[in-house]
Amino acid sequence: MKKKKAIPMLLGLSMLGAIALTGCAGGAKEAASGGNKTDAPNPNAYNNEPVTLTFYSHNAGVLAGPDLEALITKPIQAKYPNITPQLVTGKLDALIAAGEVPDVILTSNYYLLDLLQLGLGSDLNEFIKQEKIDMSKFEPETVNTMKTFSDKGEMFGIPYAMNYGVMLFNKDIFDKFAVAPPKDNMTWPQVIDLARKVTRMDGGTQYVGLDLQSPSILIRPYGLGVVDAKQEKSVLQTDGFKKVLGIYEQNYAIPGSVEPQKKYSYGIDYFLKDQKTAMFPYWLAATTARLPQLQEPGKGFNWDLVSFPSFDDKPGVGREIDFHLAMVTPTSKNKKAAYAAIKTIVSEEAQKTMNKGTRMTVLSDPSLKKDVAVDTKLYDGKNLQGIFKVKPAGLPKATKYDVKLYPFLSEAAKSMAYDKTDVNTVLRTADEKANKYIQENK
Repeated sequence: MKKKKAIPMLLGLSMLGAIALTGCAGGAKEAASGGNKTDAPNPNAYNNEPVTLTFYSHNAGVLAGPDLEALITKPIQAKYPNITPQLVTGKLDALIAAGEVPDVILTSNYYLLDLLQLGLGSDLNEFIKQEKIDMSKFEPETVNTMKTFSDKGEMFGIPYAMNYGVMLFNKDIFDKFAVAPPKDNMTWPQVIDLARKVTRMDGGTQYVGLDLQSPSILIRPYGLGVVDAKQEKSVLQTDGFKKVLGIYEQNYAIPGSVEPQKKYSYGIDYFLKDQKTAMFPYWLAATTARLPQLQEPGKGFNWDLVSFPSFDDKPGVGREIDFHLAMVTPTSKNKKAAYAAIKTIVSEEAQKTMNKGTRMTVLSDPSLKKDVAVDTKLYDGKNLQGIFKVKPAGLPKATKYDVKLYPFLSEAAKSMAYDKTDVNTVLRTADEKANKYIQENK
């Protein structure tokens, strides 16, 4: 309820912020693409006055000072020493209610719609134009995805870091059963066949071939929206959902893949710590964050990774596009400094440095792929470059119903796993629940 009360107040402030935006869009004097030095200086650019610029991380992995220092503070202060980035923490609703909306919000495309519904977005097109930010240098699907959040051509954020889908696998399990391990460019039917070969009981230990986790793992890469174009009814019984849930049904049918009435989705710790899962679809960023634990004595094992599998009718396409982006809030009084900061973190220099660490660049330059995470040493001897053999899948337009209807699909998966209910039946039930929710929450 607190969130709903905050919305009208912020929207009112947003109108004032929008007026201010027309007069103070801008940044520093060079675009990320290395602007033409003969161009006239931007009169609305940040003029190096002392500014404390507040940042808020909304599910963007900037959890403490060291995170902000590495990603934001270090590159910004190297160019703009008078900008002091400050990380703001706490509940976003409470900050809004207190009138303490941060200048910049870091988030992901997955959560962007939530923030826009709170009135926290401002159009950055003028900033992009004035500072000559070359969006053609960005991973194309990040820009395409950003465009889907507005029917008027507004750009509510600038992507700054990429994620990438991967398939992790435990080579020790494949060696134990003398089965060839996964390879790049596999399709999901091939992965299911492979899972059948390594889902075994051995010496009292049950090894799970493939952990598919929740259905959204495959629904989103297949480009499936959960509602129709008018956002008036569910589309969960369409052929696309039957195809995706059919893969889950095949996996659950493998003897040993489901612990009856106890477990059908095992999680990353079952792969990394228990080391009983043979294949685990995951994200590169999350993998990078967890790998240091394998360097502890007695914790390591023989693992590797390959490209995220493709659907047989979508060859060469991997997991859905996923990226972090920076938004400038409409009520910010420090927009000029905010624009300068964002332009700096997407500059080629800053992106190259970030890319060698724990976050992958959003720039599409193929030569940068070879340097991903190179400074971390976490992927030495691993098939990291193989993950780039597939491209990110595009996404349908985000709707307010997406995260609300996904749980009905998780219930469908659970019913298939535990009760052996067929795909058509579980999707019919999910569709009925989804339509009921839509009618009650229009």
